[in-house]
Amino acid sequence: MASKNDRQIRFQLSNSDYKAFGRYRILYTKSGRRLINRQRFTYALSGALLALLFTVFKVDASFTRLVYIIAAVIGIGGIVFADKLVLKQQNAAIEADADNPGRVHPLENIITFEEDFMHTKAGDDEQRFSYSDIKQVDMTEDAIYVWMSDTMIMPLPLHAFKSEKAMEELYKWISDKTEKSGS
Repeated sequence: MASKNDRQIRFQLSNSDYKAFGRYRILYTKSGRRLINRQRFTYALSGALLALLFTVFKVDASFTRLVYIIAAVIGIGGIVFADKLVLKQQNAAIEADADNPGRVHPLENIITFEEDFMHTKAGDDEQRFSYSDIKQVDMTEDAIYVWMSDTMIMPLPLHAFKSEKAMEELYKWISDKTEKSGS
């Protein structure tokens, strides 16, 4: 990272950023994994209860076999495809919320990475974070995710950078700063 300008990024969050962040949060965080596991449990329980219902209350044998097949599909399919189902629900929620004026993305985010701290600005909201405040830094093909706590994760999307190489360089720089500060 040669100059200060290389350590400042500007961006507005888009629906694609929200979806990428949601995918990251669901697939790679503890709370996201819990959500998927809860979904798996719900589908497995639903399939089992459906099968039990038609075992206890006898109906035509061919209909009961059909219900068992449907229950197995629900139970097994829900377990296998829980992550895809949760991601699909999340994407639908993001699309439905796209015109909500309370959303973060209308403001330009300006993040400057100084030698001793990170400065963020979005509208009137300005904050300063020491690198020791950063708990973890992750990078995906979509963004850098800066963990300030277990619940506050700051996405730095790829489109905020001049290139993927510039994103990788900033990721390494932040990771080094975080490591040196003792996080």
